[in-house]
Amino acid sequence: MHSTNEFLPVDYSTFIPAPLSHSNETSPELAARQAVGGEWGQMTISDFSLPDIHVVKFDAQVRCNLNLQKRDSTVSTVDTCVFLDGTIETDFFGMDERVIMRKGMQNFIYQPGHFADHYVHAQEVLSILHFSVDRAYFATLLCDDEKWSAELKARLLNNELICGASDDMKMTPAMVHIVNGMLNCPLQGNLRNLVMEAKVIEFIALQLNQLERERYHRSPKKIKAADRDTLYALRDFLDRSFRGEHSLKNLARSFGLNEFKLKKGFKELFGTTVFDYLHDLRMEHARQLLLSDNILVNEVSGIVGYKNPNHFSTAFKRKYGINPNQLRNKYTVSEKEYMTVLS
Repeated sequence: MHSTNEFLPVDYSTFIPAPLSHSNETSPELAARQAVGGEWGQMTISDFSLPDIHVVKFDAQVRCNLNLQKRDSTVSTVDTCVFLDGTIETDFFGMDERVIMRKGMQNFIYQPGHFADHYVHAQEVLSILHFSVDRAYFATLLCDDEKWSAELKARLLNNELICGASDDMKMTPAMVHIVNGMLNCPLQGNLRNLVMEAKVIEFIALQLNQLERERYHRSPKKIKAADRDTLYALRDFLDRSFRGEHSLKNLARSFGLNEFKLKKGFKELFGTTVFDYLHDLRMEHARQLLLSDNILVNEVSGIVGYKNPNHFSTAFKRKYGINPNQLRNKYTVSEKEYMTVLS
C-alpha cells in the first residue's frame, strides 16, 4: 500500500456542483458547467439535476499523485460511480477495506457523513459518471414485501453504511447500454427529464439485483475460493475473446474445472449462463459497431460470430427491440460518438 504522504491533498467538495440544488439548461446532453484546475491537474465538470437525482460527469487529467478528500456531514444521498476511464483507490470512513475502482466498474454507496479519501496516481486520465439520489427517494424504490429489500430500506433509513455490489462491481452489458443512453439522450425539456430519471432508476434496479443476488441468495460455502477465482478469470477471458468460438468442454479443460462445476458455478456467481453472457457481449459489441463504424450489417453479423445475417438480425431485435438497420438510421454521427464512450 502506498504512503498517503506521497499524495497532494485537495478538498474536492469546494469545486463539485452542489447536489439536488439547481436547475438545468435544456441542452440534449450533460452540459459543461465549469473547468477547474491547479498544480494537481485539470478537471471538466458537467451536470444535470432533477428534484431527487443529480448526475455529474467528471473528466480529469491528473499531473501528480492526488488525494481527493471529501468531508461533508450535511449531504444525505445514495451515490453511484460509473468508471468510464481511469483508476481510483478509495478509503471510505466506516469500511475496513480499500475499494479499488477501474474502467468498466461501478458501485453504489450510502455513507452517513460522506467522509472519503480518493487516491489517484500521477498521469491518470479519469472519466467518471456519478449520480446522487436523495436517500428518502431511494428508500421509496425498495419494497417492504421482500425480506432483503425491507432490510436494506431499514438500514438506509437508520443511517447505516451501505456499500452495494462490493464483491462484483464490473458493469454488465445492460448497464453499459443504460450509461450510453444517459450520455446520448436526444430529447429536451421535460421529456429528457423523464428519460434521465428512468435510466437512473433502471441502473439502480440492476445494482439492487446484483446486491440481492450476492448478499442474500448466494451462500459463500457453495463456491470454494479457488473455484471462485477461476470463474472470475474465466469471465475475464470471455470479455476478451467473446468473438471467438467457445464450448463448455474446451473452457472447462482450459480452466481446470469439470463442465458441471463450470456451468453451476458461473450461473451462481454471475447470475447468468456462460452462453447468455457471451450472447450479451456479442450483441453489445454489434450495437457499438453499428453506431460507430461504417460497416455493413452483414459484416457486423460475421464479426460477432453469426454465419446467417438473418439469424443475427432476429437475435439483435429480440435483445434491443429494434433491427440493426433501424438502429443505424436512428442516430446522427455526433450522437454515435456519444454512444461509443465505453467501447
